[in-house]
Amino acid sequence: MRAFFTIIACLLLLTLPVRAQVTVNPGALDALGPKPAAPAAPAAKPAPKPAAKPATPAPATPAAPALPALAPAPPPNVALPPPIAVPTRPAPPPQPAPISADAASRTERLNAGLRVIFGTGRSDITPDTDAAIRALVKGGPGTAPAAPNAAFTVTSFAAGDAQDPSTPRRLSLSRALAVRSVLMGQGIASTRIYVRALGPSSPGYGDGPSDRADIVVGPNPVPPPPATSASPPPAAPK
Repeated sequence: MRAFFTIIACLLLLTLPVRAQVTVNPGALDALGPKPAAPAAPAAKPAPKPAAKPATPAPATPAAPALPALAPAPPPNVALPPPIAVPTRPAPPPQPAPISADAASRTERLNAGLRVIFGTGRSDITPDTDAAIRALVKGGPGTAPAAPNAAFTVTSFAAGDAQDPSTPRRLSLSRALAVRSVLMGQGIASTRIYVRALGPSSPGYGDGPSDRADIVVGPNPVPPPPATSASPPPAAPK
């Protein structure tokens, strides 16, 4: 029983708060007094700057002596080679005109030239026709020569079938070239001869014989006739 109470008493002692009391003596703190401050360290003196050395002047560069002005040198005399003469190719001689004694051609005078009438289906000329064409250029009995820069327009026609226009056109061209050969043989340049080969469906066909070549002499070529269409124009849509 005594042991039980002893245990209880110990437990009560453990549960009670423990209070400690600290007593401070202010007089003891005043007796101590303020502690002397530590002496401050002396400030470091700045290091003295080194004295600047006087700048050494650079040695003066002697000026270059002025050169005397030189006169410009004259251009060299370059000998140019002589021009090269390039030979020009001479114009080919004209084809001889087809002249036949039985050509059945004849001529008629026009106001500004000459009309050559050919035989049916033929493009050659007789010697008399050749002489008449040459006289148109050089002049002859009762005929004055053509001007030096005159132009010659040769308009030839040929009869044929209108359904086959190519055949009379080829014959008409052969007749015009025969007259052209005679003119070139008399010194007329090809650039002064204007050839027009027409067929039976061309304008002017009915103004003379069907197989003919009209030579007109003038300063300018005769303007060509207006182009005609072989086929009728298409009908307008309704």
